[in-house]
Amino acid sequence: MGIEYFSKLLESSTEKELLLSKKSNNISTARLISFLIVIAGFAIRFYNKNIVGIFVGVLSIIIFIALLVIHSKVKEEETYFKSKSEVLNKYIKRFGDGWKEFKIDGKEYLKDENSQAKDLDLFGRASLYQYICVANTSYGKNFLAKYLWNENPDENVILERQRAIKELLSKDDFSIHIQTLSNIIGKEQKNNSDSSIESFIEYGENKNVYIPKWMHIFTWGLPTATILSFIFCMLGFLPVLPVFLLFIIQLGFSGFGYPRLMQTLAPLFSFSRSIQVYEKMFEVLEKETFESAYLKELQDKLSKGSGVSRGVKQLNSIGNAVNLRYNQILYIIACGVLMWNYHCAEALERWKGIYGNQIRDWFESIGEFEALISLTVVSHVKENTCFPVIKYEDTPRLKVEEVYHPLIAEKSVIANSIQLNSQTCIITGSNMSGKTTFLRSIGVNLVLAYAGAPVCAKSFDATCMAIFTSMRIQDDVSQGISTFYAEILRIKSMIQYSLKELPMLVLVDEIFKGTNSADRIIGASEAVKKLSKPWVISMVTTHDFELCDLSGSGDVEVVNYHFSEYYVDDKIHFDYKIKDGRCKTTNAKQLMRMAGIL
Repeated sequence: MGIEYFSKLLESSTEKELLLSKKSNNISTARLISFLIVIAGFAIRFYNKNIVGIFVGVLSIIIFIALLVIHSKVKEEETYFKSKSEVLNKYIKRFGDGWKEFKIDGKEYLKDENSQAKDLDLFGRASLYQYICVANTSYGKNFLAKYLWNENPDENVILERQRAIKELLSKDDFSIHIQTLSNIIGKEQKNNSDSSIESFIEYGENKNVYIPKWMHIFTWGLPTATILSFIFCMLGFLPVLPVFLLFIIQLGFSGFGYPRLMQTLAPLFSFSRSIQVYEKMFEVLEKETFESAYLKELQDKLSKGSGVSRGVKQLNSIGNAVNLRYNQILYIIACGVLMWNYHCAEALERWKGIYGNQIRDWFESIGEFEALISLTVVSHVKENTCFPVIKYEDTPRLKVEEVYHPLIAEKSVIANSIQLNSQTCIITGSNMSGKTTFLRSIGVNLVLAYAGAPVCAKSFDATCMAIFTSMRIQDDVSQGISTFYAEILRIKSMIQYSLKELPMLVLVDEIFKGTNSADRIIGASEAVKKLSKPWVISMVTTHDFELCDLSGSGDVEVVNYHFSEYYVDDKIHFDYKIKDGRCKTTNAKQLMRMAGIL
């Protein structure tokens, strides 16, 4: 898909949004007019004793209520298309650098012990997560993070997930619909913590009952007595006093039981206004037809038991009843006449008894759908993508054709190809020539491949390997660890893991750059030798041409590649293409000369 596709969809969505906004304003005006007519009608009846005034007033009330219902539906549609426009606009931003403004960047998943995630820009600002994430629920964001950092890739799981993602790629309307609803949920819950859903899930799984059964006598007896006394009062059989006393008694009970009632209803408060959107999302997921086993399994989580649609519809009704508290006048009347809070709490307790143990499965299912749709983003935005071939073998293999970095705009990125089999690859080259970007291109695309997603390449064939990196090294003053020693520890962890004789990929950028050249060459040579095992693929960049001599030493199996620059009118240029053999040029002096240092 190209940017034109999303631009057309955005134009259509924006037009509908504007039309609905205009319609909403017109209905608001009509509501105001009908309300004024209500007042005028009853004023005519009051001052002129004309029955026509009552007729006009009652008719205007009916029209006013009808306009309220219509306006609510129009605003709902307007909200939907506004959200859809935002989703489509984000896709358009992914074709340039606008995606770096997205608020959801996954920085909370950056851990000190996960250096690979930092080196490969998996989480945080300007990261892969920020680029592809379309999830707004906490479960969706967590599942995507879990997919992107899979320390033990499983060939079968990858294959099943690939089939699911391929199917989702063929369901564009469904995918955008889910993203639109998810975006609405994200906006409505922006003032609540991600723990709100988890609190409700824990409430559902808790077997404790907060409303004692003996309270049912009061919750039904008192409202019945109040309503009957009111009817008898209207018929002239009772004075007003009994009605008033029953009203006060119910208000007293509501106030007395308020702390316990709030304990029961509190889990619903935090996201009660989002339940209606969840209901629509569940309905869409439940009705969609899927072919892949992975998606069917997720869908089955929604249909087991009494079914998610029925359950969430009932929960939405309870949520609407609970939200009456936002209208103080009606809320006081409802508590005084119907013991409203008690009935809301009882309804929620009954609902919990039926659906409580299913809630976690429901939200996990939504979360996985969000994560899987996120993994389709690269294929939607990039023209040249493919599904990788991933196998588990005892010896590692990596064969990529025209691979490129997913976070670089496709119009300016340069693709490269390489094939390695249990080898050490020494990559030399001048500054700014593309060595580091190439390593990251390999690493990031391998992360996508293990997640089950399409990758940015013409073809991509690899085995399951543990990924180790040493690129962005930081010192730790509090621990007295210098940058150089931090890199030593990083390389040490790679060597220790290699002793397990498990397939691994090592990506090292400018090895031991923090020390003098003589020590660096000796240390780097020994590190390369220790990592040159039949179950290891090592890719090491360096400015030390001496490391290239390992290729002919007979001690290890080393292949040399390089990047280089060229000059036109004394100006430096790069083609960013990897080439066989060692580099024969340097450009440090030229760059310093261009900067005015030399």
